Amino acid sequence: MNINLFFLFLIVGLSMIFFLFQPREQTDKEFVEIPTLELKNFKLSELDTFGLTSTMYGETGIKYTDRYIVNNLNYTDNSSTYISNIKSNNALYKDFVLNLDGNIKYFREGGLSFATQKASYNKQTNIMISYTNYISQMNGHKAIGSYLEYDNNLGTTKSKNVTFTYQLKESK
Repeated sequence: MNINLFFLFLIVGLSMIFFLFQPREQTDKEFVEIPTLELKNFKLSELDTFGLTSTMYGETGIKYTDRYIVNNLNYTDNSSTYISNIKSNNALYKDFVLNLDGNIKYFREGGLSFATQKASYNKQTNIMISYTNYISQMNGHKAIGSYLEYDNNLGTTKSKNVTFTYQLKESK
């Protein structure tokens, strides 16, 4: 066999492979994020140099690399002057913000409490924001509104569309 014929055969064969063969179709697989930790009926306590700062109870908890998802949350914050407690059906904790959804109840040691359906709590600033209608109570007084922003550090409240019910004491 002639060497030129061999190289011609090799070039034709490689050209056919290059031009005639097509890559197989690749099926795109959906990426499913895998949790790093799963908890059932749990209690998480956060400690610092001053003692216990917060406690979180939950029915189920899933930790991903950047967030926690908790069902039936019961969160107590002891990091400020007044102890506050938050209960919610569902919670997403990411970047020091607790996003709450469903049957939310907030209680503060000074007597303030309110209930709403959708809210967020910023752990760094201690500000609780309700994005939907709420019912608030403090010292027997009742307020109903469509938006609430409560600063736990300052004890100040901002609200929209408020109806406030209170009782005046009659002086004799």
